Amino acid sequence: MVSAQIAVFWLAYVFGMHIAMVNIGIGLGVLVPYLKYRASRNGDKNLLGFSYQLMRFYAATYGVAGVFATAFTVFLLSFYPQFLGIAGNITLVPFGLSILMIVVHFFSIATYYYGWDRWSETIHNTIGFLLAISALLIPFGFRAVFAFLNYPKGLYFTGVTPHLKVTEALANPTFAPLYLKSIVAALTTGLLIVGGYAAVSYYRSTDPEYKKTMKQIVERSVPWSLVGLGLMFVLGLWYALSLRIVPYKFNNVFGAFGWKVGDGTVAVNVAWIFVIKMILYVSQIYIAYTAYKALKTEGFLNENQAKNLLLAGVLAVLTIVLGEYLNAFSQYPYFIAGATVPAVIKSIPPQVLPQLAAAINLENPNALALEGAVQAITTAFMIFLTASVIYFFYVFFKKE
Repeated sequence: MVSAQIAVFWLAYVFGMHIAMVNIGIGLGVLVPYLKYRASRNGDKNLLGFSYQLMRFYAATYGVAGVFATAFTVFLLSFYPQFLGIAGNITLVPFGLSILMIVVHFFSIATYYYGWDRWSETIHNTIGFLLAISALLIPFGFRAVFAFLNYPKGLYFTGVTPHLKVTEALANPTFAPLYLKSIVAALTTGLLIVGGYAAVSYYRSTDPEYKKTMKQIVERSVPWSLVGLGLMFVLGLWYALSLRIVPYKFNNVFGAFGWKVGDGTVAVNVAWIFVIKMILYVSQIYIAYTAYKALKTEGFLNENQAKNLLLAGVLAVLTIVLGEYLNAFSQYPYFIAGATVPAVIKSIPPQVLPQLAAAINLENPNALALEGAVQAITTAFMIFLTASVIYFFYVFFKKE
């Protein structure tokens, strides 16, 4: 059991770091090209400089996200090779779509950054559009995989060979709300970060023209962030209701509040993660609404409100990470929550069940990867990696 907890800890750690960076990236991947386009169209040099600063930060977060994505893949392959072999084969198409979009996105980042002030506005804006679209499509394939892990809709067997009907998998009732909620959350996070950074920059600058540009950014980002926060509630409710097809997962999240389906059993109580997540969510609404009210009544935020708006962006990132942990641990110890549904179990050939049961169990990691010497090296590496990332951002922000 201790070995399993070590494996789960490292997976959760690198996954959480990756999710934090990648969601910042999705938000900025849409907002940076938009701000650059407006700056070029209006001839606003201050907005152009601001968008370039955001682009540098965006490129940095994307690089860090890639590092932790690699670490997550290595840990998953090391700890659970049997599961990765099965899942990778079944979900090859949605995984392949995301990998294709990652390649396109990486190309877009490199060319967009390099082409800044080098290429024509038409070419640069076209690449920016590709940057934004690929940012939105990367989660599409991954969310299809996560929906499959909720409930393996579209899974069929020819003898003992598994197959996936992609059209049926995309019709998974948990897919659409999960994907849309993820996109709206990332965009809302981006709006809060950009608005908060602009508000703080307003007080750090003495240039009247620059302050005017920062004020305009805040005035546009705050109302839209409130819209995003409202949509997140609707989409979150939709996703929660869609999980009723998997009683095991639904009850683990909401059973402590008396909301249960199926036999009502709560196997792993993760309601406390949900409560913390909701506290952070309500805090963002309060901060954003306070900022909106100040814009309407006072004309702008005071300095504390400006700092709080940036804090709301940080809280938004933490909320997303907690949401991912809630989604993952509500089906613990199973990789596939739907494997607890009787109808799903009956659809699996009996001769496949023992192997599949072992492969999807998080408490059944690869023993060789958990040897003492291997874990000592892993721990040392992760400490070094974390320290490197912290120092990297310290140098980045200090230079800025």
